[in-house]
Amino acid sequence: MHEDAIIGVAPHFEHEFPGASRSAAEVAATLVGTATVLDAAIERAPRQAANLSTSAFQTLAILDGAGRSLPATVIADRLLVSTASMTSLLDTLEHRGLVVRRPHPTDGRKILVELTPLAQPIIDSQLPVIHAVITEAIGDVPEADRETLLRSLSLIKTRLAQMANQPLPKARAVRRKPKR
Repeated sequence: MHEDAIIGVAPHFEHEFPGASRSAAEVAATLVGTATVLDAAIERAPRQAANLSTSAFQTLAILDGAGRSLPATVIADRLLVSTASMTSLLDTLEHRGLVVRRPHPTDGRKILVELTPLAQPIIDSQLPVIHAVITEAIGDVPEADRETLLRSLSLIKTRLAQMANQPLPKARAVRRKPKR
């Protein structure tokens, strides 16, 4: 284990936050930190090659993967962004000539988004680079550990989905702020 990659919390963490778990805090902080670094590594290729943000490239990849035009709301749901953010992102992509928006043929309230021919070479050249980055980043994790990690991440994601529909958990105790 590479201790320097773990985002640790202070040894007195559980004393300061009674009822909290030091290891859970370290897992959460390290998971978020790792995701941030991985996202930056993945974003580098499309940003350098086509000056596209992660969200912009993911929008193109979502449309490419669907193989058809999609409503903007579907893309926003898959990207986990608001419809206002999606509108701004689509404005930028449309201005660059990478997508077009067309009225839905049967539902006048919906707009469909589709790729333009200008977008396809960007997707085709960058997806292999992104997958190479991911393969390299995960390369030191043994296959058996990947399965364990996937199961653990699935448990966390499932629990977070359950928590999203519930009130926030109550703190078990008041914080004991250390004297400095």
